[in-house]
Amino acid sequence: MSVMTATETAWERLTEHVRDWRTADSVVDADERTVRNVALTGLVSRNGYRYEERALREGLSLYDGKPVFLDHAANASRPFDRSARDLVGSIVEPRFEDGRVRGDIRVLETEAGRTFLALAAGEAPSVGMSHVVLARRNADRTVVEELHDVVSVDAVAFPATTATFRESTADDGDASPADGSYEALLEAHHVLQVERNRLADECNGLRERLEELEAAEERRRLDTEIEELLTAADLPAAAITEDFREQLRCAVDTAARRELIAERSALVRRLTAPAPISHARTHESIATDAVFIAAVRRR
Repeated sequence: MSVMTATETAWERLTEHVRDWRTADSVVDADERTVRNVALTGLVSRNGYRYEERALREGLSLYDGKPVFLDHAANASRPFDRSARDLVGSIVEPRFEDGRVRGDIRVLETEAGRTFLALAAGEAPSVGMSHVVLARRNADRTVVEELHDVVSVDAVAFPATTATFRESTADDGDASPADGSYEALLEAHHVLQVERNRLADECNGLRERLEELEAAEERRRLDTEIEELLTAADLPAAAITEDFREQLRCAVDTAARRELIAERSALVRRLTAPAPISHARTHESIATDAVFIAAVRRR
């Protein structure tokens, strides 16, 4: 059993369907057990995004030797878990031609291989190729910028169409959810889920930014009020410390701030009140102990 690693789960899994995988120069060589010049993917996806040409060119080596199966994995959330009974063969000589990644499929002498050759040679209707890749899209999810890995290439059925391998329109490429297939619908659900998560993250970021702006505005309003109260109190600059300003900011309301400023004003008045003046004696007075005691007793 194969399990996706933590590194692999950091990449987005994309499933692309290609109905017109065979062109006029495609060849089914039954003797060599090879299907030549197979289109594996193109620059435009009908799922609503496109591939950078650079991403496909740089990702060519990822296709080399990758397995080809009949149908997708039974569990779409575990694309690496495949049965050997479904193995058709592998991809050889991948190349980028005419805006598409193309390659040859070397077919094994297996039941799945024989079935695939029969489907290809007989131009069976409603059958096409599909690849499963791990990739990274840009921020707005419209462009695939890099391929990390190719999981597999699969021969799958598209039940909502009657097109054969050779029958296609000029713009017929990757399948969209409209083809009605389970895999396409599952991929559409995945795309919507990713987009919903992106929008949720964006909303959370905007909400946090709004809270920051509201907090900054409240602090500005509070500082303006404090400045007006201090100006009205006419306190000396030395009495208005940063610690005192912070006390005023932490006060529960304007009344509490007025009270703190009043207390500070009263303290300043006490500290700056003039000291008592002592006058010198005008004449020398000497009292004996007896005289002093008598004076105290009379009181």
